[in-house]
Amino acid sequence: MSTKRNGYVIAVVSIAIAGVLGALYLLKAPPFGDETGEIEANTMCDSLGQGPQSVGALRSVLPEKSSYVFDDDVNLRVDEQDSSYRSDCFVSGGGDQVLSARTQMIRDEPFQNWVDSEVAQYAEGHDRLTPFATGPKGTASPSVAAFFMPCTSPGKIPGGQYNLSVIVHLKEAGKAGDTDTRAGLIELAKNAAAYAHTKARCDISLS
Repeated sequence: MSTKRNGYVIAVVSIAIAGVLGALYLLKAPPFGDETGEIEANTMCDSLGQGPQSVGALRSVLPEKSSYVFDDDVNLRVDEQDSSYRSDCFVSGGGDQVLSARTQMIRDEPFQNWVDSEVAQYAEGHDRLTPFATGPKGTASPSVAAFFMPCTSPGKIPGGQYNLSVIVHLKEAGKAGDTDTRAGLIELAKNAAAYAHTKARCDISLS
């Protein structure tokens, strides 16, 4: 084989390899794909509670991103007559917000009224929200899980009984199926509810 032909073959092979590598890069496939960022208990929002359980739940529901950023803001009650308890946890990945968890103290009301006014807006189709039996009343879909749990007895705060409204909203889904995603969101909501029940100094037992 002549030197000229050898050069031609090498050039063709080089072009083919470059084309394959370019396609892999555009598709973010190995070796160019971003590695999934780590989620550690010591960097996660405190308001999500129960570190190991919440870490596992987050890993099961979040989309794969090269890194995750947690922003936690907890507003504690000043005294027993204060109704301003609130916590917000925002989880971002790749520059986009992918999950939020909000807990706030609000007046007691019929469960369905609360679902319609506070939760339904986050569900992908209201009919996908279904209740789950696990102590406090709750409802969930593959995009949101929420608890409505008694917190302070009537007479403690002006206006009657106050409850904790806990809403975990998945804004960008991961690879898990709907059933597993819903279960993961419920776990996150349960842990956030337990954390809030203590920090909000609720006097009605968590059952």
